[in-house]
Amino acid sequence: MDVFKEIINLQKQLTNLEHQYWMDNVVFTFNWWVLLGIFIAPWLIWWKFVDKRRIREILLYGFIIMVLSSILDDFGVASLLWAYPYQLLQILDRLNAIDLTVLPIMYMLIYQYFPKWKSFLIAHILLASFSAFVAEPILVQMNIYMPLLWRFIYSFPIYVLIAVVVKWFTDKINKLSM
Repeated sequence: MDVFKEIINLQKQLTNLEHQYWMDNVVFTFNWWVLLGIFIAPWLIWWKFVDKRRIREILLYGFIIMVLSSILDDFGVASLLWAYPYQLLQILDRLNAIDLTVLPIMYMLIYQYFPKWKSFLIAHILLASFSAFVAEPILVQMNIYMPLLWRFIYSFPIYVLIAVVVKWFTDKINKLSM
């Protein structure tokens, strides 16, 4: 029990240090405003383009993407595979602007516009290529994302695998509800 109390004490110290860092170096900086913009703006665009007749199915797909990307992001941060020097909220270690907005919206739009497996896979391979080899390096250059024991190439198959598994699952659920 003494070790557990020590862990709690160290967590308190870490939380205080993270809060101070966020207040002094993150909140209201240019990168913070960028993250806020990419957290809000894509949802407004998505609402304009989403097929409202299929909104339940598309949202199911998107929410599963959100959950998986958040879990994987938490795992990566906890395992010290990567870190985020800039975050919207100090209390969360993951990059919410990406996990809860950018990825699910891009995935949902592909799911909506490319319902056939072949075109869906091609679109996601292109998206995975862009995300891993263009977007991630830009986030590194902006000091928003810091790979520690991670390489961009590792992200590519994960982006594709998530899309495929979630499409398969969502399609199965949709067939059950018909």
